[in-house]
Amino acid sequence: MSTVRRVFGGALFHVPHPHDSAAWLRDTHPHPRLLPATLVSGTGLFMLGVNTTGINTALRGMAEDLGMGTVALGWAVGVYMLTVAAMVVPGGRLGDILGQRVTIVTGSVVFAGGAVVVASADSELLLILGRILQGVGAAALMPSTMAVLRIVWPRERQGVALGLWGAVAGLAFAVGPLIGGAFTDGPSWRWLWWASALWALSVALLAGLALPGLPHGRKEHAVDVSGTLLLAFSLGALLVGLQQIPAWGLTSPATLTALSVAVGGLAMLVRVESRSAAPVLHLRLLKKPPLVAACLGTAVNTLFLIGFLYFFNLYAQSPETLAFSAVTASVALLPYGACVFAVSMAIGSLCDHVGYRWPVAAGIALTGAGSLWLSKVGAHSGYDAIWPGTLVLGVGVGTTLSAPSAAGLGALAGTHAGEASGIINVARYVTAALVVSVGTLGFLAAGSERLNSSLDEAGTPRPGNTAVDQLLSGASRPAEHLLDEPHGQALRQATADALSHGFASVMFWLGVLALIATPLWLVLMGPSRGRRPH
Repeated sequence: MSTVRRVFGGALFHVPHPHDSAAWLRDTHPHPRLLPATLVSGTGLFMLGVNTTGINTALRGMAEDLGMGTVALGWAVGVYMLTVAAMVVPGGRLGDILGQRVTIVTGSVVFAGGAVVVASADSELLLILGRILQGVGAAALMPSTMAVLRIVWPRERQGVALGLWGAVAGLAFAVGPLIGGAFTDGPSWRWLWWASALWALSVALLAGLALPGLPHGRKEHAVDVSGTLLLAFSLGALLVGLQQIPAWGLTSPATLTALSVAVGGLAMLVRVESRSAAPVLHLRLLKKPPLVAACLGTAVNTLFLIGFLYFFNLYAQSPETLAFSAVTASVALLPYGACVFAVSMAIGSLCDHVGYRWPVAAGIALTGAGSLWLSKVGAHSGYDAIWPGTLVLGVGVGTTLSAPSAAGLGALAGTHAGEASGIINVARYVTAALVVSVGTLGFLAAGSERLNSSLDEAGTPRPGNTAVDQLLSGASRPAEHLLDEPHGQALRQATADALSHGFASVMFWLGVLALIATPLWLVLMGPSRGRRPH
């Protein structure tokens, strides 16, 4: 298997590569459990991918049902990403200790339990707790979906296995919004999680029955408990501090305390990890420019892979703007998803011929260009003003889906691939959590300012902060405020202006970040580092 294919396959979700000296790698014969193991891996991975993107088209249904504002919706998405970020590296090591079969079964059952909590939640708190539980299960399950393929597929067929794995992941990301939209417009948004629970239990049952012949765990592997706890605690404090700024205020003692705790915890994490024999994050590798570039490119990709889907659905599903149903919104995203899927499958061949440096730079620049296109939308924009920008954005996201991390891993020694992939993995999920939390601050601030200024011009009384938050999330409608005309009409128009301005503002700043990142990527990779691996 070529180095390019190997690093591309492992880079999509950054699952560590086993060392070349591993016993399974020397075996060139198919494992007797090849087909069932591949089925278990694919079904588990597909479930995780759908769960990651399917929630975006369910946001308005969740908001209407539970009265959730934009801050609470941000928690529902961000806390899952944050949990996976803190736990996915220890989850991979757990598979080495307990064995992949036990880890898949355990992770699937935990994920199913979290899905049941979300599906039956009658409050914001229960929903968020269920999402945390899902994140723990996903962190254990994700690494094992690739690990079992590396065990059962012969060495000369690893490229095929990794290609299948990447294709399933890309397909799940693409169809996730459509599945979430179908459930939301059909029986209920809750059925996205009831179905996830049933699917996860099926994966656990299939793994228990079909994978008895896999190797058992090895006790020489260790989990860095102190590093894991510090990482989870620090990232949790950071998310609390950022997510609660609308409620607490930027300079309130509670916000400043949470952010100070986050900074102190991260500083302590650096100190602890530098002394650990088996750290959860090998931070010393950040001295290598290709790895920093890989984290940068991966972070930019995640800004749009997660952030665009999240804020587009808040904007598009409002009756005051595009008035899309959940299914219509997901169908509107199909051209974007098709571009992501097609380009991500083709970019490996291009990089094989010309290297990573310029294709990834072009992809980052395209994400910025597409995002700036979308920043021009207004309250009266139709889909015809949006879809060209989504196509440009989709090409950029597809180009940068796995190529930046593949470039970083390919530039490092093979013995560091697993360690580096852990750092890139955390960068992706932390960025996913932050783009939702920080983006929500921008969306809410820009939207609130536009709504209040529009109402002031019309001489209509301003709603309270909580009411504004719920108007922007879809938890309440302008008609529910029982204002007489013309005040009711003014509130409807102001809500449309606020939603479009909030979405446009987020897209503008994401586009600016992407354009800033383009020259940084080129500098970090350099002419020699961006060449294809030999």
